Amino acid sequence: MHNSAWQLFYRFSFCLLLFAVASCDTTIKTDEAIVSDAIVEKNTTATAAQEIFAVDTAKSQITWIGAKLTGRHNGFFYVQSGQLYRSKGLLTGGTIKLNMADLRSADSHIDAENNRKLTRQLRSADFFDVERFPTAIFKLTSIAPFDSSGQKPAVASKYSELRVNNPTHRITGNLTIKGQTKSVTFPARVTFKDSILHAEANFNLDRTKWGLVYRSDESLGDKTIYPEVNISLNIFATQQTP
Repeated sequence: MHNSAWQLFYRFSFCLLLFAVASCDTTIKTDEAIVSDAIVEKNTTATAAQEIFAVDTAKSQITWIGAKLTGRHNGFFYVQSGQLYRSKGLLTGGTIKLNMADLRSADSHIDAENNRKLTRQLRSADFFDVERFPTAIFKLTSIAPFDSSGQKPAVASKYSELRVNNPTHRITGNLTIKGQTKSVTFPARVTFKDSILHAEANFNLDRTKWGLVYRSDESLGDKTIYPEVNISLNIFATQQTP
């Protein structure tokens, strides 16, 4: 078969693939995080007037879901350490550090060997390059009541596959991945009960903003993988005694 015929066959096959999966939307319907240039950070350390909450790394959970044309994969990020600050009953700031070297795939739809393969791939230089960048850091720069600006959620209420109900705050912070820092804003539900802080959020994040691409040349690669990754946060922190 001549090269031109192969190219025609390749394009035809790819079109068939797109047609076959067009009716199967695998993306997550939830809020879209707003990503912009990094914000100049103010002093994020606790003051004497602030209460310190230490993040419970064993209880807290951060999950991810990546969608592609033919399905989804999911897994975990792990919190390495973190502190959140409260003043006059309100969350005011904090820092959370993620252990990227231990991120993993935990997809129940594939076997253990394929989960290990995907985990190795995600940790490699193709994605997070964890040997060079073993941690990711999120530093809160702004916390506001969810309805303070009068703005509506980023997506309509009908898109509620994983959205957190009744968010209380709109959180903004600098997220550093692979040495690149971007500002991220998303809705969250933050509550306090006794000495426990609980924060929940679910949003889609465009991974390409941090240079997280896979075979983004002329091959299929990135063209079959959606740029948005779903992030679910379930953070617990315990107030520290003075």
